[in-house]
Amino acid sequence: MFRSVALRWANALPLSGPLAVMVAIAAIAVPTAVRAAVTGVVTGCEFTPYLPFVLASAILLRWSQAVVVALGSVAILGGLFFGPQSTALSVPCFASSATMFLGASAMMIGVAELFRRWISALQNREPNGGGIIFSLEDGEVWASWNGSGAPVRLGSKKNVSEKMKSFLAHADDPSHLKRRFW
Repeated sequence: MFRSVALRWANALPLSGPLAVMVAIAAIAVPTAVRAAVTGVVTGCEFTPYLPFVLASAILLRWSQAVVVALGSVAILGGLFFGPQSTALSVPCFASSATMFLGASAMMIGVAELFRRWISALQNREPNGGGIIFSLEDGEVWASWNGSGAPVRLGSKKNVSEKMKSFLAHADDPSHLKRRFW
């Protein structure tokens, strides 16, 4: 069960289109709001609220989009909390904190991308280069094909079993198989 859920998630990611843009904007806006809320308590060059959001971006988005989130976080923090770029760089902690934040962000993005590629390689390692993978989850049969999208729900175990038995019983005699094209 866990494997099929994990593979569905892995195949559904990275996000794209308008959803990816919304995630990227939220990954910058939410920690910025948190940082603004604690400005009186926390002073200095705190990038800490941004780190979990960069990690989430690394997991949910393409690596290039996650890089934009990390760079955008530095730009927003520097511009919003320290003023124009010349003033932000004159704050003693900003350059070192931004460098450490970008380094940590690069590591998170890199590890997420390596993990994504590892999952993809595991899915495509079948010797004949393809094939159907069937899985059973909560009484439902799912089918997936190496290297292509999320699994497809075929139906209940009972229904799929009956159809498959019928198919196999008539597989050697093509005249008995119904041809359907949708």
